[in-house]
Amino acid sequence: MRIIHSSEFVEGRWRNGMGVSWDIAASSEGAEDFGWRFAIARIDADVPFSHYAGVDRIFTLIAGQGLDLAFEGRPALAVDKLFVPHFYSCDVPTYCRLRNGPARALNLFYRRGQWRADVDIISSNARIAHPGPILLFALEGNPGVDSAELPQGDAALTVDSVSIAIDGALLYVAKLTAE
Repeated sequence: MRIIHSSEFVEGRWRNGMGVSWDIAASSEGAEDFGWRFAIARIDADVPFSHYAGVDRIFTLIAGQGLDLAFEGRPALAVDKLFVPHFYSCDVPTYCRLRNGPARALNLFYRRGQWRADVDIISSNARIAHPGPILLFALEGNPGVDSAELPQGDAALTVDSVSIAIDGALLYVAKLTAE
């Protein structure tokens, strides 16, 4: 298991240049043609989201008062609660409208046909077994992951299995599967 402290997240611009993000982990370093990518986005204003052909996203609000996502030709999505994963396709033009100020979100991008992903928010002790990459992010508190403590706001990347000791914390868990 590799713990990734928030100080190690790599700051960059959104693909469309309209926002700031921090890359946490990816299937390949610095590659634009990633298989999967895990990042935090800061959303400071109403803005269009970047377009990624053939890519799906699991979007999870982690700070802010909420937002609404308008999709071209599809029903809008109200994101009004923290720590609730929302799935959508990144190849549909998407416009974000904030509710009462800036927001931050975890984004798990994965290339359709190459990867699948499942995200859970866990609040109780667990043993997670999965043959592919397992991404963890401490949403609240400092959960125990195997024999280490994962400080709030930090992430971890592992494969095969991990034991989680929640101790009042809240943990984002994503399981990636190669297709």
